[in-house]
Amino acid sequence: MKQIIKNEKQFDFILKVAFVVTAIALISILLLGCNNAKAVNIDASSSALGALAFDGNIGVFAGKTGPSSIQVNITGYSNLSGKEMQLTLTNTDTSETQQLAISENGTFAFEDELDAGANYTVDLGTYTGGQTCTLTGSSGKSGQTAASKIDCERHLAVFGTWFSSGTLVMNLFHVNQKTQALVGSPIFFSSFAGLPSIDLIWTGSKYLALWTDTGKTIRGKFFNIEFTAIGSDFPVASVVSTANFALVSALAGVYNPDSDEFAVVFSEFGDSASFNNAVRYIRLNSNGGVIGSLTPIKEVSVGVGTKFGYLDIVWDGSKYITAFEDHDNDTDDDPNNYVSIHRFTAGASSVVNRLFLNKGTGSTGTTFPAGSAGTSHPNFVRTSSDIFLFYNQANLDSSSGFSLSSSLMEWRNFSGPTVQLKRETVPGCNSNILGGTHTYVPYAGHIGNRILLGYDIRCTSSGSLFFDTYHTPINSSTGAAGTTVNYSGATIGSNITMGSSVTCRSSRCYTSAGALGDGIYILDPGFDGSTHTFFSIKNSTPGNSVDFPVQTYIQ
Repeated sequence: MKQIIKNEKQFDFILKVAFVVTAIALISILLLGCNNAKAVNIDASSSALGALAFDGNIGVFAGKTGPSSIQVNITGYSNLSGKEMQLTLTNTDTSETQQLAISENGTFAFEDELDAGANYTVDLGTYTGGQTCTLTGSSGKSGQTAASKIDCERHLAVFGTWFSSGTLVMNLFHVNQKTQALVGSPIFFSSFAGLPSIDLIWTGSKYLALWTDTGKTIRGKFFNIEFTAIGSDFPVASVVSTANFALVSALAGVYNPDSDEFAVVFSEFGDSASFNNAVRYIRLNSNGGVIGSLTPIKEVSVGVGTKFGYLDIVWDGSKYITAFEDHDNDTDDDPNNYVSIHRFTAGASSVVNRLFLNKGTGSTGTTFPAGSAGTSHPNFVRTSSDIFLFYNQANLDSSSGFSLSSSLMEWRNFSGPTVQLKRETVPGCNSNILGGTHTYVPYAGHIGNRILLGYDIRCTSSGSLFFDTYHTPINSSTGAAGTTVNYSGATIGSNITMGSSVTCRSSRCYTSAGALGDGIYILDPGFDGSTHTFFSIKNSTPGNSVDFPVQTYIQ
């Protein structure tokens, strides 16, 4: 009887073991064997059993002596043109290969397992362009080596204008920041007399380039991540005034991911007492079609004297907020200059605030090179928790028009007092030469809550022009500026460097800036104040040289 009981216990134990083995086999089949798709996305967090089965590094049931799946972890990949990422697994012991096509981020496994200890390699093939994908962990042993990893980063897009042999040239550049090289040929937009206003927007799936055509009309054009045009360019908005010299003084655009739409704001110079100077906005759907109608944010009769200049716009998650130069040159009192902030979604806007700048006749927008008395050059940056507004504030002498002092200002979340980040008390570019103008032109980028503020200093003195490009990190908690670095002079080697713009990726930021005679420089400043100029885009077609930089926008 005891022997029978003992045998029954052994049989029961064997049944339990068999059940566990069978369950394991079924799970493995469900995860890998029964799915004939090109890739299996394994989510270890989907169940407690999944968490036990997958550790995110060395595969299903790590450390087992039987066959193991070979896995690849993908991050940052943008499959936006329908081109899947192609991977090849080679068992170097048998020379057998497997293919895997991936269209999204996550952890994936090749379909057939390899025997424990088998040597293998993973090769990265073709994938959607406009980004660089880097493979680490390209070889190993089955069941013993961590999953291969592929990290992808979108390339840089630089939209720039400059003078070439007296002709203004507009180009879009595709830049690979990993190889520090220009990809393909610049995309030529136009060349014409006058000064255009431009902007470049990245939506997460495509680019929208905006520019003024002959000064009176704003046009737009979409490009995919590979810099292939999506359709033709299209009209966005035009000035209301029909006067001969009416023009769009400045423009700015923003993408609203919550509604999958764009908003474009611009300042209009009416050029006739029969029309108004105004700031207006237009909304566009994701394909560039107009939503609603052109709407005024603020307008004043030309005869009154008020003019509007540079401006910017941001989406705060529920409303659009725009800040614009408001040059109150009304004849009823002394001229005053403001940064006016309004918000809107559709229909009429409402006033957020009106920040006083100074007394003195203000500029009228895209004034070049940089006389710009009273300009503020407002610029927004929205981090994961805050919205910052940066702008210039100059204290002008009413009789001479010279700057008595100039300050780089900051306003956080549209509440509380404004903060002075930088101040120049002896403007005019050179402390030994008194008299002139001094303007801070800010442009900020961010990684999470970390902000890198780039800015130009544009100044005039005794008939000479000086422009420099700087960077300073901004403390996300206090809003205070950190160490300032000047990229002009020793780094770039030009006494005229301007038109800077900043964008950031997951680990560092990049700046585009124009330099006299050199074209457009790409910089990759560090938050610690480190400097690096990785190359200059030298392209002067059409024309003979890059005579003078104007502006750049980088995304």
